[in-house]
Amino acid sequence: MLAESNLLIVGITAVYLLIVLGVGQLAARTTGTSREDYLMADRSFSTIILLAALFATNMTAVVMIGAPGLAYNAGAGAFGFFVVLFAFLFPVFLMTVGYRIWMVGKEFGHITPAQIINHRWDAEYLGVLAMGMFTVWTVPYLLVGVQGGGIVFEALTDGLVPYWAGAAIVLLVVGGYVYQGGMRGTGWTNAFQGIVFIAFLLAMFAWIPLRVGGFTEATNAVARINNGALLNRAGIPPFQPRIWFSQGLVVAFGAFMFPHLIIRYMTAKSVKNLQQTAVLYPVAVIVVWVPAVMLGFWGIAQIPDLANPDFILPALVGEFLPVWVIGFALAGILAALMSSLDGQVLTLSTFFTEDVLRPFFDVDESKEIHYTRLFLIAIFLAAFAGAMLTRDTIVDTATFAFSGFALMFFPICSAFYWRRSNKYAAYAGLIWGFVGLWAFELGLLPGSFTFGFLPFLPLAASQLVLMIVVAYLTPEPPAERVSEYERLFENVW
Repeated sequence: MLAESNLLIVGITAVYLLIVLGVGQLAARTTGTSREDYLMADRSFSTIILLAALFATNMTAVVMIGAPGLAYNAGAGAFGFFVVLFAFLFPVFLMTVGYRIWMVGKEFGHITPAQIINHRWDAEYLGVLAMGMFTVWTVPYLLVGVQGGGIVFEALTDGLVPYWAGAAIVLLVVGGYVYQGGMRGTGWTNAFQGIVFIAFLLAMFAWIPLRVGGFTEATNAVARINNGALLNRAGIPPFQPRIWFSQGLVVAFGAFMFPHLIIRYMTAKSVKNLQQTAVLYPVAVIVVWVPAVMLGFWGIAQIPDLANPDFILPALVGEFLPVWVIGFALAGILAALMSSLDGQVLTLSTFFTEDVLRPFFDVDESKEIHYTRLFLIAIFLAAFAGAMLTRDTIVDTATFAFSGFALMFFPICSAFYWRRSNKYAAYAGLIWGFVGLWAFELGLLPGSFTFGFLPFLPLAASQLVLMIVVAYLTPEPPAERVSEYERLFENVW
């Protein structure tokens, strides 16, 4: 009977994955052979597709696996730990820095952040340095999605689909629609998968409490544990005020700087699409994060002593849902994981062809798409190998990657707001942030230097000081290029 149940779960999930591939195939049929169409969907995303492309690609295994796991481990404070600032700062960043990125991409035909950087500061290799850093920080975040796929398949099929096979299935499906459809393939499937995982979370949010006596009883059951200590963040190590504040900034700045999001800012059809997306984005974040965190929180009382907190959402699904529904639950979780993986792998491949092959090896347009697809395959193989080797929790892996992205915010955004910024200041800021974060991670810098904050905060403060000093000790940026950008940004936030 157990084997038959597991086969039913796998069968339902397989049907869902085939539907995703079908959506990707439809997108591929409308994708042309030009570089602009394959990599940027001809900069034609409407508000719905743009919102899905930005939102769904941000709602990764951190939401479906990491957030419930953190709530299970440390209580309801997990909600604010991730989105206390992000939900409100991201729309602000989108309509200020993101708007300017969109304008620059449209005006000069840029596709990657590296192209914007090199053009603004008239540099040749600065963009390559930034591309390399983006790649380094994207790889661990990429592994988060692959890890999540392996975890949920193994947990919800009772091991019928082992961790390694689950990770491989996720990569094969994502590879199938990204390889054919490019940016349009990721946008269309993100819209579909976003609907699926939001519907799943809301359904679970309603179903689990009803099974245990209602929302009040589900919460009271946790309140009876340790005299209600898990109802707030007081005294819980991850939620100390300085760590709490640091994490809020890391997520807000880091998530905005995801390279796969920067590229997607430039795919909007018009500024109106950006404005509408900025208004809807925080609503979508709240709709997803509240149930994700509360499910993990309620799981503390319902499934105590779980060895690995990252397994709490799959464990709740297995405990409270009928067998035939578990297949749909697995599909909902996979939807969140895959809708992030696709943008990440396509972005890394775009970096390779646009920032390395195109400027330094002079490949033509048709070969560029061919090499992009080959590099996609290489990334998938590397991601699979990495997921087999890593043993960090999803939250630990994601926080490290977020910090790396966050430390690229000021060096890159100075291109749009600081007239005196030059390539030397950008070099100094990027290198200082990168080296400093690794120095803390490897123990080369003592933890006392963070003053109780996460490393991002002292590194970002010293990074700004360093950039200012270097900018005024080195030659001014090209005046003609600065004027060109200032004219473009006239009367723009």
